[in-house]
Amino acid sequence: MKSSVVSIQIGKVNAYGNKESSEFLQKYWESASFKEVVESTVFVSKYGIVGDEVADKVHHGGLEKAVFANSYENYKEWAEFLHVDELPFGALAENLTISGLHESSVYLGDTHKIGSTLLQVSQARKPCYKIAKRWNNKKFTNEIYITGLTGWYYRVLQEGEIIAGDEVVLQSRDENQVSILDANMAFANPIQHRDILEKILSIDSIAPNYRSSIEKRILGEFALEYMRVD
Repeated sequence: MKSSVVSIQIGKVNAYGNKESSEFLQKYWESASFKEVVESTVFVSKYGIVGDEVADKVHHGGLEKAVFANSYENYKEWAEFLHVDELPFGALAENLTISGLHESSVYLGDTHKIGSTLLQVSQARKPCYKIAKRWNNKKFTNEIYITGLTGWYYRVLQEGEIIAGDEVVLQSRDENQVSILDANMAFANPIQHRDILEKILSIDSIAPNYRSSIEKRILGEFALEYMRVD
């Protein structure tokens, strides 16, 4: 089955809520997660799609999280969870919505040729509280986490252009063959899947910060505060 980019999204940083409020739905926050579809060709630099912004530059963006991709195959499940008829493209704050790929078929270290770019899967996404706020659903972040349907990040090996409809072509795969889904399940259940976590550490191409989180998870030291919804 061929895989392809069905939609491309970029977002601008905006402020939401009230700085004086302590209520979940009204509490002040900044985000670029409300992304808009781009129908024209986009240029992908080492730091991501030109025109896309990041609010929290400590935990998002940069060379190792240059492009965020999500599987279109998950949209039906998320629509049902959120009790909506359908979701707009970019619903998970992703840059690339891809059909024909899934967390079970994307592996850490995979290199994908898309348009004139060459992208490498650098790590799984760790969902943060902002996606819960994006959909006004306190349980959404945790649901993404426990299902393992997180999407994945790319680093850019070769800058270039992408347009919706471009095929995603697998160029190479790491011999360890750890899927995004398996990596996420192991991260969520480190005692049961220590072998997978250790296997991840054998993948030379994973992002340094992701490697660090895996090492800490093995030791039981990695906190999950980034998912906390107050």
